[in-house]
Parts: sequence; C-alpha cells; structure tokens
Amino acid sequence: MKKLFTLVAAVAVCFAANATDYYFAGAANGWNNSSTKFVEESGVLTVSLADFYGDFKIVEDAQWHPQYGAAQAGDSINFNEPYTLGGEGEGGEALNLGVKLAENYRYKDAKLTLTFGENNALIVTLVAGTLYDHSAAPATYQIVGACTNNWSTADAIQFEDKEGVLTAVVPDLNGTFKIIQDRGWANQWATNWETGAGLELGVAYTLGAKGDAEPKNLFLANPFAGYKNAVLTLQVGEQMVLTLVSGEFYVTQNNWYFPGTKLGWNCDETTQFTPVEGKENTYEFLAAEFGGDFKVVYGNWAVEFGANVAGDAWEINKEYVMTYPCAGNLNPLSEEVYTDVTITITVDYENAQVKLLISNEDDTAVENITVDSKKAFKTIEDGQIVIYKNNKRYNVLGAEL
Repeated sequence: MKKLFTLVAAVAVCFAANATDYYFAGAANGWNNSSTKFVEESGVLTVSLADFYGDFKIVEDAQWHPQYGAAQAGDSINFNEPYTLGGEGEGGEALNLGVKLAENYRYKDAKLTLTFGENNALIVTLVAGTLYDHSAAPATYQIVGACTNNWSTADAIQFEDKEGVLTAVVPDLNGTFKIIQDRGWANQWATNWETGAGLELGVAYTLGAKGDAEPKNLFLANPFAGYKNAVLTLQVGEQMVLTLVSGEFYVTQNNWYFPGTKLGWNCDETTQFTPVEGKENTYEFLAAEFGGDFKVVYGNWAVEFGANVAGDAWEINKEYVMTYPCAGNLNPLSEEVYTDVTITITVDYENAQVKLLISNEDDTAVENITVDSKKAFKTIEDGQIVIYKNNKRYNVLGAEL
C-alpha cells in the first residue's frame, strides 16, 4: 500500500508541474513562440523538430514571459545530456541556449524532452536526431507567411517534386508570404525589386532575391483575395519564378481601421470603422478632433492603404483615392486640427481601391475657433454629441453632463 501511495503522489506532482503549456522558440522555427508545443508522450513532455539547429529558448503558454534558456552565456546542449535551464535575468530576458554542432551540421528528425528537477527546475534533453551535413544536402524550398502558421519556418509548406515540377499546395493562401530555402532566412525571395507588383492567378512572377536587404513580403495583387487549396509552382535557377496555378477564390473578411498620429497607431476598437447601414462597402468613423497623418488598414496591419506617392496630402472635405500598395502615411496639407469630423471610406474590393473623405460642416479648424461663452456649440466626445452652452455640457436631450 505504501508503494501505491508513493506512485499516486508522484503522478499528482507530475500533473501539477505539467499544468503549464511549454513551447520551443528558436532559429529552427523562426522564433515563433506559439507553433511548436511540447506534448506528453509516455508521461514525458516532448517536442519534435524536422530540422534542429541554432539557438533556442523555452517559453510558457505561448507567451514570451516567463522564458527559460542558458544558465550561463554561451552554453550549448549535447546529445543525450540533460541540461538544467536558467530563467530570466535582470533584463527580463533569458539567455539563448545553443545546440553543440560541427560547422554545417544539423539534426534531422530531432526530439527534445522537458522534465522537472529539484524545485521544479526545467531540464531539457536532446534524446533523438540524426546528424547530417547541411551544406551537402540538396536544397529545399518552402513558402512561409501568415498563411502557414504565422511565419513559422518549422511549419512552412515545402515544394515537392511533382512530375519534374516543384509544387506546393497551401490550404488557405492569403496575406503576405515569402519563399525560403532549407527552412532558414539566409536565402529568401519575395516581391520583385523593380516592379513591386503582387502575385496574380495564372501569371508567372519573377521573385526578388535577398541581397544587401531583404525583399518586401510578397502579396496577392488583389489584397482582399484569398485562395483555398492554392497550387503554386516554383522554377529554380538564376531567376526564381513563382506561379499561382490554381485555387478557389474568396474575399477575405476583416475589419477596417484608421490608425494615425492623432488617434494612435493601433488597430483595435478605438480606431475601428463602422459599416454604414444601407450603403454597400461603405464605412464610417467619427472623431471629436482630428488631424495629422494616418493610414487606412484592413485587418490587423495585414493590408495598408496610404499615400499613392510620397508627398500626397489630404484636405478637409475633399475626396482622396487610395490604392494598394501604398507609398507611406497619408499626410495632412496643413497642421490644423478639425472638430466634429466624419471619416468615410468606400471600398472597391474587386479593384483594390479605397475612396476616403474626411469631412466636417464648416471647414473650421480648432485653432481658429473663438467661442462666446453665451452661445452654444456642439462637438463629439467618445462617439456622442455634446452641447456646450454657458460653460456647461449637455447631451442631445438637454440633460446636463
């Protein structure tokens, strides 16, 4: 009976310690802290990596804190040698932990385990993997982006040889993406440096290669488009050519936002447009005061509309046509700040065009307003009309605020 009690107690301690979810984050998965989770196998927390190399850390619950790494700077783990991890230092960051490898070598089909030592200290062990010479292996190519598990190189979809053609099938192609080699960032291809154009269905696209700088993320020519079960082919050579061969077209669904200097550079409820009832593809935002530069964003920074060319400026009560991609923030013609402003956008999803109108009733800026305290005037505060009269505030029903 005593042995049974001991076993039950040990299992209880194990499950208590394992109540937290742990994730691998490192060079081998693009430093993604939410894509590579330790899962229980035969009572041991385990994570598998198709290609293991470089520095890494262990994090809790897909967050960057708490995080665990090297106990001392420069430490590395060896095959089948348990390593007790260190925690966050005074700077709030744990030290990166490496894996001991000869030059150009990596571990294929690696497996790491996570166990608990004294005082619940985390112990990581490389328990499986096959060493191979990375430089001698045939090059592989992958597509990586928001559509392949949030830019995780470990989950990037690989191009496979299909009857002599490198082919990849992406379940849901949308947003932006790049082509990489051997699940790393050393070689990458994306937007063509000269044209800056997007990828169109059925049109061969010559990719821009990494040189002194990284190419911009590649996007679909229509930023509102998505393709289910997208089939892409890749031609490898002096020029890398990508073709979107087929896919089931759909219009992605996202919210519209209005981040800028005046309202704050966040895509959240404080800058979100509201659909206008009875007007198709028309959205509205009310601001008690407005001025400065801004962008119009579809989704959480997924697609940005701004100036068509550098130097473009907006004026009050004048319509401006915005196209994608943009040349930067849309700046004001003057530094004036306007009151009781309505920002309206009308979206042409088929042609990727946004018409913008920033309007108020009298073209009057805040700096030019002089108010007789005996007269009434109205403004908008937190989305509600507020009337000022005799230095007092009232709502539209006449109740004092």
